[in-house]
Amino acid sequence: MKTLRYLIFSTIFCLSLFLTLGVHAQFVPVVSGSYTTTFPGVDVANRNEYPSGTPYISGNALGKPVPTSDWWSALLKNGTASNLFNYPFTMKTTANGLVVSYIPTGGFDGSIPCLVGVTGLNVTKTTVSDYSDWTVTMDWSNGTHQFQVTSGVGMPFLYFTKKSTDVAQITINSGTVVNSNEMLVCSKVKNGASFAVYAPVGSTWTQNGKVYTSTLNGKNYWSVAFIPLTATNVSNVSNEYKKYAYVFPVKTTATYSYNESTSVMRTDFNVQTEVKEGTETNMLLGLLPHQWAHLASNSALPDKYSYEIIRGEMKTMAGNSFSVENTFHGVLPTLPYVDNYSKEFVPNTLTSKNCYI
Repeated sequence: MKTLRYLIFSTIFCLSLFLTLGVHAQFVPVVSGSYTTTFPGVDVANRNEYPSGTPYISGNALGKPVPTSDWWSALLKNGTASNLFNYPFTMKTTANGLVVSYIPTGGFDGSIPCLVGVTGLNVTKTTVSDYSDWTVTMDWSNGTHQFQVTSGVGMPFLYFTKKSTDVAQITINSGTVVNSNEMLVCSKVKNGASFAVYAPVGSTWTQNGKVYTSTLNGKNYWSVAFIPLTATNVSNVSNEYKKYAYVFPVKTTATYSYNESTSVMRTDFNVQTEVKEGTETNMLLGLLPHQWAHLASNSALPDKYSYEIIRGEMKTMAGNSFSVENTFHGVLPTLPYVDNYSKEFVPNTLTSKNCYI
């Protein structure tokens, strides 16, 4: 009888729970699990509230799922963001454009060593106009002016575009600048970091104090490179990097495959590019330590300059793809009971501690 009452109670409870959940959420089955397409509500501590406000998105980002845990997600929520670390750059959005800096530890101290934008730009909020697996495109637009930058994790370049009627503008408040035709070589701008600015070939930069402007020879793109801190000659490396300056990322993808017989997880990283000018088709890509330490046997290898970042050494390569392999045997659903094999394990002592998890 007791067993019968228990079964009846369990059945009613489960049915009630199912009906309750069904009212508030729609579940989509996936193999042995499922996910909900509606907000399930807060927990008993009133946490995990539904995100407030409307995400700041535009362009190709409209209608796409909104990532909430990426390195640039604060921009979606606030329309502005400080301390954007893509490795190796440190960036910050302002009404007048993008602050470009290098801060190895901590965050922005209020200084603006380098500001990239267009003349007359003053936009209250910056939107996300596109993103892919490890890149994001930020957009400043107010009808009169439009300016965009694409940045990716491990990319030593920032890629800029503008409205055809706008004039590219860069303000360098510290360090030294050498103006050489379409290039600006900016040395020791912040914490020893040097940057190189690349306008289209045939362009010129006009200087007015600390402000440099260019019509980009009638084009609408330019880029900025972070020169390695270890470079003994900033000018030489700036010229060496120039061939990569016009290969822009369009989309990045990380695709996975798992070999059950070998327990090897393979990740293929690929970049779809657009060559703005020149003959070079490869980007300069940065690989983080957990990537270059586990490259697949048939992957391209990093053989260019390295950068010291907070995660360790970032190695670079000229190419648009690389592959990583990791051995993964799975996760045990439960841990075996092995406490009794320890000489120091005294169950009575443990019980007396009244520990709660």
